[in-house]
Amino acid sequence: MKRGTTLAEALERGGSEEWTGFLVLKSADRRSARNGTTFFRVTLGDASTAVAANIFEDRPAFRPIGAGEWKIGDHFKIAGRVATHPQYGRQIEISRIRPVEPRDADEGYAPDALMESAPVDLAAFWKELEAAIAGLEPEPLRATVASIFAQHGDAFRQSAAAKQAHHAYRGGLLQHTIMMLREARAILSLPDFPAINGSLVAAGILLHDLGKIAELEPYPRSDYTEEGSLLGHIQIALQWLGAHAEASGLSGPLLVHLRHIILSHHGEHEFGAAILPQTPEALLVHIVDNLDAKMNMVATAIAKIPEGSAATEKLWALDNRMFRPSPGA
Repeated sequence: MKRGTTLAEALERGGSEEWTGFLVLKSADRRSARNGTTFFRVTLGDASTAVAANIFEDRPAFRPIGAGEWKIGDHFKIAGRVATHPQYGRQIEISRIRPVEPRDADEGYAPDALMESAPVDLAAFWKELEAAIAGLEPEPLRATVASIFAQHGDAFRQSAAAKQAHHAYRGGLLQHTIMMLREARAILSLPDFPAINGSLVAAGILLHDLGKIAELEPYPRSDYTEEGSLLGHIQIALQWLGAHAEASGLSGPLLVHLRHIILSHHGEHEFGAAILPQTPEALLVHIVDNLDAKMNMVATAIAKIPEGSAATEKLWALDNRMFRPSPGA
């Protein structure tokens, strides 16, 4: 192997040689094969490329993953053959794996090179978020949301939007929130669209996923915290909203409707909604949340389609696969 070859370069070479490099553990799902053998289906990657691997119960790496000694977000030195499977996508057949050590810096290990970030200008997105808060009306609503972000904004800027489903990278929560604000604004600007409280919609979008900064460990771990597992991000956000609303003088129907947006933004009980959307604002927030999450899943998957292939792997959240955009699109 040529020293310094990146994972992407190794994939382009077709896996004819063993590759050695540094990767972060992005996910690990325990599964059972048809013959009853237990294995972990893991995803590993750097800032730009990801590969999947199977770690079976007879491999040394199985025990530390199963015991929780190796966690999502940990960095590893890995050797193996990488290739692109026509059905299962980018894979690595691991021959050796261990956690990184201080001496690995001499071999080119750089932690930041493994940190995937939102593919947008996060500083510009943050300014857009601040402008959205400043535009909220009436004043108690603006003051409440501003107070919440004054306390939690730093964590919000760095957080992923999900463990692995969508916007699952540093800054993903900020990207997802701003995209939802833009999408809702575009819909509300349509001629003859039904009258809706745009300020309430914006406040609902700003707060709907805020609780994820406590529900998930900081990126890149992004695993569920004890608080997140026991309460969930919706209940966490409602607790924060209650405390800041009282201090800012937000009360009455406006606060009730804002709470309803947060409670119902998943849209259906089976997807985690405590109650179904029952106001136009709540329904719109759910629609743009669903739209932006799914389009991010699709865009991410299409970007990973192997050269020469036309479609993605099956996207389980959509129960389907996606094809590349048509030429000229």
